[in-house]
This record gives sequence, C-alpha cells and structure tokens, in this order.
Amino acid sequence: MIGLGNIFSGNVSGQSLPKGKFLSDSIEVGKPFFYALSFKHAPKTEVFFPDTTYNFSTFEVLSKKNFTSSTDQKGSLDSAVYQLVTFNITPEQTLKIPVFIFNGKDCTAVFTTTDSIFLRKSNFRGITDTTSLKPEIGLLPLSHEFNFSIFIGFLTLAIGVAGSVYWLFGSDIYKQWQLFKLQRRHMEYNRSYNRLLKNAREHNDIKDAEKAIIVWKNYLERLEKKPFATYTTREIMDNMPDEGLAVALKNMDGIIYGQGKSKEMDKSLEVLKMGAMRLYRNKRREILENNTPSEI
Repeated sequence: MIGLGNIFSGNVSGQSLPKGKFLSDSIEVGKPFFYALSFKHAPKTEVFFPDTTYNFSTFEVLSKKNFTSSTDQKGSLDSAVYQLVTFNITPEQTLKIPVFIFNGKDCTAVFTTTDSIFLRKSNFRGITDTTSLKPEIGLLPLSHEFNFSIFIGFLTLAIGVAGSVYWLFGSDIYKQWQLFKLQRRHMEYNRSYNRLLKNAREHNDIKDAEKAIIVWKNYLERLEKKPFATYTTREIMDNMPDEGLAVALKNMDGIIYGQGKSKEMDKSLEVLKMGAMRLYRNKRREILENNTPSEI
C-alpha cells in the first residue's frame, strides 16, 4: 500500500513519535542483536512498519517479528522486533527508522528518535583503517552431493548408445561371443584329452585311455546338446555315422572292457580326437552362417 502513493517525511500534527530502541547496550561485529520498534496511534489510523527490505544502514536486517496490536482507551499500540547485524567498525553507531501512516491517498513517514549503540572490541582488535581490510579468499571444503540429474542423464545416454550399438552390431557381437565360448571350451577339452592321450601312449595305461573316452563323450555332449556320456557305441554311431569312428570305438570297447593292451589304442584315440575336431568345426561354421545362432 505504501508504494501506491507518495511518501512524505515529517511529523503529523498531534501525533506522538514512534519509539525505536536497541535492546542491548553494546554489540560485536558479525553477531546478531535486537532492535524494538513501537508506535501508539489512534485506533482508526492505519500504519505500516518497515519490512526486511528497508535500508537499515549501517545495519543489515536478518529477521522481523510482528506483535499483535493492542487497543485501550489511550489508543492502539503496534510493535515489532528486528534482528540486526553489523559489519561496520565505527565505535558508535546510530539508527532511526520511520513508521508509515496511511492517510487515504499516500503515506507519511514519521521517524523515531535516534538511538545509539556501541561496538565491543572482544572480536575486533584496533582495526581503524578499513582500506587495509582484505577479503578472505581461502577455499572452504564443500560436502559432496550426488547429482541425480546428471546420473540419470548419463544413464539414459548410455542406454541409448548401447541400444544403438546392439541394433547395428548386435548380431555380430553375439556371434563373436558364441565363437569365443566355443573356442575356449574346445581348448579346455584339448588340454585334458591330450594329457590323457600322452599318458596312455607313454605308459600304455588302459585307465588313462578310459578317462580320455569319458572326456571325449562329455565334450560331445556339451557341443551337440545330446547325452553322449550315457550313449552306447551303437547310439553314438546312430548320431555320428562314420565308419572310421565306429571302428575306433569298437577297438576301444575291446581294450577297456577286455582289459587287453593293443597297438591300435593310440590310433583309435587319435581317430576319436579327429571326430571331435570335425564336430567343433561344423559348430563353428553353423554359428558363422546362422543369423540367429543357438546358445552354446
């Protein structure tokens, strides 16, 4: 309402002045203190106290607390308490502020009498030349806060990039992964089979030959997704029709179950190894030629 009309400064005829008073005798630089403002006026008079945007120079306003008006036979009393702070180093500092009286079209500013307050030197030691004051530019440590907006943005970007890469190269990437797993398993099988083949050859050990057959069957089972480990020789031949492979398996059956050593053992184990190699190469070719390769 104050901004709607002109503001005049002065006294209103027959009107008492507002009262402004510091609630302490002395203050310290940078420490809050209080200033009380009160005004006794006619009950029908509309008045306004300065808000926190008013210039209280040389003081700064931290907060304002208004109190409920009280009215008696002598008039109405409005009051407020302001929390102030100063960074000025003048030993004695003064303040007077206005109360605005609304008269229908504009406002008249009626000022308090001047009140003084003194600066204590407990946190201020003899600095009189303000030009020598320098701002403190030391860096203060800040707490780290997780930025969810940036995280969500990066996550969205990563999903978008991953989706684009999969859409363009997903099939090729999947094929390379299948080939990698196929090759790794074949190398593991080769290490185990070759070790047992070497022991069987050097020591003519039927136990190592039998273990080599078990490793061979387990590898075929993982490669073809069929229960080769439980298949008989006849069932293996039904799934892998090959005359040389059939002869090698029959020879190995005779050696293992007959517990008889044979010069054909090394040759038969090599034939089985070559049969597994053919299946590996066929599976590799299937992955490369198929647009939707099966799981390895």
